[in-house]
Amino acid sequence: MSVFLKAIARGDKKSNNLRTEGNITAELYGPDIKNQSLALVYNEFAKAYEEAGESSLVDLELDGKKYNVLITGIQIHPLTGKYIHADLRQVSMTQKIEAEVELKFIGEAPAVKDLGGVFIAGRSTLAIEALPADLINELEVDITGLINFDSQILVKDIKLPKGVTAVDEAEAVIATVSQPMAEEAPIATAEDEKAAIEAVQVTGAKKEGEEGEEPKE
Repeated sequence: MSVFLKAIARGDKKSNNLRTEGNITAELYGPDIKNQSLALVYNEFAKAYEEAGESSLVDLELDGKKYNVLITGIQIHPLTGKYIHADLRQVSMTQKIEAEVELKFIGEAPAVKDLGGVFIAGRSTLAIEALPADLINELEVDITGLINFDSQILVKDIKLPKGVTAVDEAEAVIATVSQPMAEEAPIATAEDEKAAIEAVQVTGAKKEGEEGEEPKE
């Protein structure tokens, strides 16, 4: 499914003015075009970014022309958490490129469910290489094969779509399950130590009193 995004030339408008109007700034660049400063409608960009992420192709329309781009270099406002800028990288459809794809772990690991282990994700993304048309936004990783604490899912175990290859090392660990941590004994506080000393003193005093008592007739 294609993701579409429309842009307009930024012109001389300042960033703050654009944001007030409900837009964000963007920079379009690539091997076949000159760098251009753009403006994107905030809500349209947010929707496109949610669908495509940074590893799926976006059809960008600018002044009646269309460009195949990837969304990169997102900037977020530190206080509002909203997008304020994005870089749009124009790509050639005939040249393979590298991208980071999000990993989505699915299923339930028997080592967690039955043995009480702790699931550990070795990484949240995977570096891949593909033609722009074959890029994907998300990659599912089935963790039902993690049956014990020796089980691991490696990069080479992941099933990749046709035309997509992994760039990361084949033996790199994607996911595993660790044994549950043993419960640690509670650490004695100063109050606990004081109470223990007082208990010993009271017991000792009682024994001394018992030894000094005269036998009853």
